[in-house]
This record gives sequence, C-alpha cells and structure tokens, in this order.
Amino acid sequence: MGCREHDDVMENRLTRAIYDHSPVALQHLYTTAFGYLKRWRRYGATYRRYREFFERSFSWSRAEIEAYRDQKVAEVVRCAYEQVPFYRRRMETAGLVPDDVRSVADLPKLALLEKEDLRRAGRDILAADFPPRRIRAAATSGATGFPVVNYWSVEAEQREYGFHWARRRPGVERADSYGSFTGLQLMRPDDMTPPFWRHNRAANQTCYSIFHMTLETMPLYAEEIRRRGHVYLEGYPSPIAILAKVMLDRGIEPPASVRHVFATSEQLQDEHRTWIEEGFGARVWDQYGQNEKAGSITEYDCGHLHDDMDYSVIEYLPAGRTETGEPLYEMVCTGFDNLAAPLIRYRIGDMAVLDESDAPCDAYAGRIVKCIYGRTAHALVGRDGRRITNISVIAKRCRHVDAMQCVQEEVGQVQIRVVRAKGFTQDDEREILDQFRHKMGEMDFAIRYVDGIERTASGKFLSILSKVRPDEAGTGGPCDAASTGAPK
Repeated sequence: MGCREHDDVMENRLTRAIYDHSPVALQHLYTTAFGYLKRWRRYGATYRRYREFFERSFSWSRAEIEAYRDQKVAEVVRCAYEQVPFYRRRMETAGLVPDDVRSVADLPKLALLEKEDLRRAGRDILAADFPPRRIRAAATSGATGFPVVNYWSVEAEQREYGFHWARRRPGVERADSYGSFTGLQLMRPDDMTPPFWRHNRAANQTCYSIFHMTLETMPLYAEEIRRRGHVYLEGYPSPIAILAKVMLDRGIEPPASVRHVFATSEQLQDEHRTWIEEGFGARVWDQYGQNEKAGSITEYDCGHLHDDMDYSVIEYLPAGRTETGEPLYEMVCTGFDNLAAPLIRYRIGDMAVLDESDAPCDAYAGRIVKCIYGRTAHALVGRDGRRITNISVIAKRCRHVDAMQCVQEEVGQVQIRVVRAKGFTQDDEREILDQFRHKMGEMDFAIRYVDGIERTASGKFLSILSKVRPDEAGTGGPCDAASTGAPK
C-alpha cells in the first residue's frame, strides 16, 4: 500500500486476539515492545533539532514570531501547490498561484479545508515528492466524532515530540516514571481482575485502563501510582479527576512522588482541576493539540494558555457567543512542517474563548487563550459504575461513518447516533456494536440513524451527550456542558 495506511485502525484482528488472550506478563512485554518502536520513531536527529529550535523560539518577540509565520505560510503553500494534487487543483480553480499567498494575512484567499474534503481527497492529499516509506497514517476523530484518515511524515512526528519536550512537559524529564490515562484498550472489558494497567518499560510508563475504573477498583489505581513512584500523570483529565475525587472522599493520602498532571484531549473543567490539585497535591497543566498536528495551545508557568504561534497558524473565526455571553471563535489551523500532507486552513472542529485584550505576557509572546471550548467531559456511565469519557478510540475504527454521537439518558443504556456514509452496510453496523461492546462491556446499545448531529446553541459538537442526573451517575456526575472554564 506504500504508506502504512490506517496504521492504528487496521490493528489486525489476529494480533488483537493474541494480545487479549495472552497472560498479563506477556501483555506487559507486548506493551514494552510497542514502546520501543515508538521511541525509535519519535526520537532521532530531527527530534533533537526541533527541540533545540522550540527552546530558542520560546523567547522570541511577537514581531519575530510573526515574521517566522509569514515565511512558513509561504513555504507550505508553495510546496502544496507544487507537490500535492489536491491543493494544485483547488488553487487553480480559484485562479491562485503561490505568490498570491505569501503571509498569514493572505490565507483567507484560500478556501477552508473541511474534514469531508480530506475524506474525498484520499491519497491526493499526499505530496508527490515524499517517499511512501516515510509517511505514516492513522484514523483520527478527536472529540468531534468525524473519523478522518490522517497522514504525516517521519520528520513531522519527530518535530511533534521536539516541541512536546521543549514546551509541554515543564519540570519533568523523559526518564521519569509516569502514568497515562488514555483510551488504550489494555484488557478485555469483561475482565475485572486486577491489574488494570500495563507497563511500558521502554518509556518508564504505566498505562492505566480508563474502562475499568469503578468505586471498587480505583483505590487499587491509587496504590499502584504510589508503588510506581510516578513523577507525573498525563491523559484525559476527567478519569484522573474522578480518581482524585475518590481519593479525597475516602481519605487516601496523595502519592508523594506525583508533582505534575498534564491534561490532554478534553476540556479541563474547573471542578476537575480542583479535584486533581487537592487529591494528588500536584500542579495541573492544560494543553490543546490534535493527532493532525495542525495547532497547539499550551499552559505555561505564568498560568495562561498561549497560542503556540511558532508551531502553526490558528485563525480565530467569529462563531457567536458562549452560554455566558463571551465571544466564541472557531479555530482554523494551518500546520507548518508536515509537508508530506499539508493541512491549510483546516477546520479542526474546536472552539476557543480568547483574551480579547491580547495583552502581552512576560512568559511567552503568543496570544493568550482563556479556554478551549467544546471538548466537554460528558461521560457514559455503565451499570457497574464505569465511566467512559471519550469515544474517539471507537469512532476512528468504524468504517463508512460520517459522524457519530452517543446519547445517554439512563445508566447502562446508550443510543449511538450514526450518520452513514456511502457504502455503509449491515457489516458496518455489526462492527460498530462490536466495538462498543468490546470497549465498554455490559451496556445496552441501540443504533439510531440520523441525517446530521445536532450542535449546541454555540455551535459545539458533543460526541457524548449525557442526560443522566448526577445522583444517578455516582461520583462526579456528568459535567455541565455550558462550562467554559475559567481564566488562568
């Protein structure tokens, strides 16, 4: 196939079955082997070069950043026109040539890039001058429920981790022990036998299953974190916050080693930040990014979220107001260094609330963002108390689906709303149900086919919409969809 298309989607039923039915000791070994593969991919000469670059550019002035952005926009647009069939056709149709787009100010001359455009473009989004062996691919859906195949170069992946370690992990080192709370399927959902985690010794990482967290099992999680001496935790903030709340309610002492918690992939709710800080006695750091590597927003030591303006261009297009009346902006991203499959004016599907004053900050010159708006922490609640806060790991594995949303009105029951794409069959329906049952265990799932997914009054798309009352949901309850976070 050339590039490794659907790298994490075509997981391979055989390898999945082998893993699921292997002893725990072998699962630790498989996890570590995959960790060594990821380390080899991520950390090379390109990683070191970009880490040094982003450490330097952190101290640039706004004028220096803006000059750099203009240079990168011109470079990306020219490469896209010369090497990528999709962009060449699009620009020729619009009567544009590369010299027409030489700065950030010129970007609005180009059409917005929709997720549907990427689906239709297929491999026409790939640059002709990139060797297929140096291109990776995987499906992504993020919080939007719209699965799209994402392509990136080996160099772009190492750039991402150069930025990651230059800016997103203050106060910790690569060798430090840490725990991850993400959507990895570490064990079968019907297996409630501990341990509910697997170790990746290649990265000194313990991966914790968010699909097995109940009031009965969470004290075991807290004890393992203490035993492992993790310096930091990372991942979806909602399961980490729920664990912290259980620790507070039961008087479980915070693990003394945990100093930092890095929140990713969901909107960090005020309540969750408080629970984590109190339950773990650690500083919480917020950040925003995507698998597409098209935009980045990071919380720095000043306490503000900053648009990482030397990472990419994020345009903020007016999109109405929040439920509390603040101006709301849709984020449209132009990535810089993934020239194998450039994303130019990409509608990522997320919203932001800005500091309208655009006041300068001594920590970093990038614009201050008050909060990311839309990656809510609604949760699906199972009969045994398990809470699922993110369905992207499922949505990206479902074929012939344009959009997906889970609606829950009663504990243990979920309606899966599906917008079918061309080619959808009964086999695809069975696969959707199989994926949900395999990830979430004992719940009643029903599929409802719809023509579109409703958005909130402010334009948000919620991949999970919970109508379960907090007293029915147990610890934490579903979070308020109207929350916009608080200024840092």
